[in-house]
Amino acid sequence: MKEEKGYKVDKKVMIDFIKKSVEEVEGVFSIKKGLWGRKVKFKESDEGIEVFLGLVIRRGNSVPQVVEEIQRKLIREIEETFGISVKKVDVQIKGIESPK
Repeated sequence: MKEEKGYKVDKKVMIDFIKKSVEEVEGVFSIKKGLWGRKVKFKESDEGIEVFLGLVIRRGNSVPQVVEEIQRKLIREIEETFGISVKKVDVQIKGIESPK
């Protein structure tokens, strides 16, 4: 991450922060795993960062409500914690998990 404010945030720190924040949202079953682990990406630009993630939602939850909560939470927490503007949070639903 850029050193605009006199400090640098490691990419792994940001990804771990995003994962933990998302997993706290009710209705999220898991972050979809990719080939190399959990699927969380972000892209930096001069306007801020864009976050991309794939999720599995628990059955019985409203997908629009869960997605909106994740977007609000990530924007608020990233901006407050790191002082970095969040341009976009792109959430893709990769599955619905049924209770066993």
